[in-house]
Amino acid sequence: MGHDPDGLVVSRDSLAAAQQGWQQLLCRAVIVFALMVASPIAISVDAEAQTEPAIKVTLLGTGTPVPNPRQFGQSILVEAGDTKLLFDCGRGCGHRLWNLGPQYLRETRHLFLTHMHSDHTVGVADLYMNGWNQGRQENLRVYGPAAAEAFMRHLRLAYEEDVVFRADRQVHAVERDFLDYVAMEVADGERIVIDDVTVTAIAVDHHVVEPAFGYRVDVGEFSVVISGDTAYSDNLIRHSIEADVLIHEVMSPALEHYVRTTFSQEVADDIVALHTLAPDVGRVFSESRTRLGVLTHLDNEPSRIPELAAQIESTWSGDFVVAEDLMVIEIGETIRVVEPGHE
Repeated sequence: MGHDPDGLVVSRDSLAAAQQGWQQLLCRAVIVFALMVASPIAISVDAEAQTEPAIKVTLLGTGTPVPNPRQFGQSILVEAGDTKLLFDCGRGCGHRLWNLGPQYLRETRHLFLTHMHSDHTVGVADLYMNGWNQGRQENLRVYGPAAAEAFMRHLRLAYEEDVVFRADRQVHAVERDFLDYVAMEVADGERIVIDDVTVTAIAVDHHVVEPAFGYRVDVGEFSVVISGDTAYSDNLIRHSIEADVLIHEVMSPALEHYVRTTFSQEVADDIVALHTLAPDVGRVFSESRTRLGVLTHLDNEPSRIPELAAQIESTWSGDFVVAEDLMVIEIGETIRVVEPGHE
């Protein structure tokens, strides 16, 4: 395992060393110093890119329901070869997909919802309608809680007037057939196979929000787990053992400060209980024995990152990064983390 001021590469050799004793790891959190300077960049990597990573993860949106200029809403794109899987579709998801290339909006046709909170779903209309208008050639498939079907049905009805304009009246008409959708309810432990990718649904504990799911994505011998919104979850840990990358939500110090200074104590306590405090996220990383932990669903305000890092390090001695919008994680024999705007 190596660390320099410009980046992080985690190899499988380092994982073997870690399994002999996590406290002997040579590399700790690499996000603090970069985030203390003027730029919000978390990591840059000068290692050569892998020829073809088994899994490529793009953190499209890493924020919370509270808007800030650095972070859009929750959304994660997972690619394996030509297969594109989208996990949640929060505020600005369509914009972030377009950042990757115009084809992403029309070619992303598998959407996995962790739960039905609006900060994870408000971008679905853009993906659904604009992806169709931009030339999506297959129906959108939506996986998640049972309520996802009603959500999509009402969304389709809400945009009927727009469909009439685009499908029936424009000279360059868009085909109605591709606006059909397929909504599929998932259950804990259920496996969905798409091409060479296996996605496993994981029931998590989002307090009063039930059901709520995380997902594990396996491609050959490599894997990434996405926690979704959850408090500390034993079930998530069981499904995350030795995952290469574990992307976990966190109630960061900056976010908890906002909650506790904005709402009454009773309401604030209830909001905090929906999520996982940083020391508990560190425990999840430790107990799952992941190669790399990723912190998301947070306010990544640079001045509060050292406090967050210290809390994670109190229970986790391995590598972790603080997510940024458009950060890329390439997973293979090595794990390569690429800051936004770098290749």
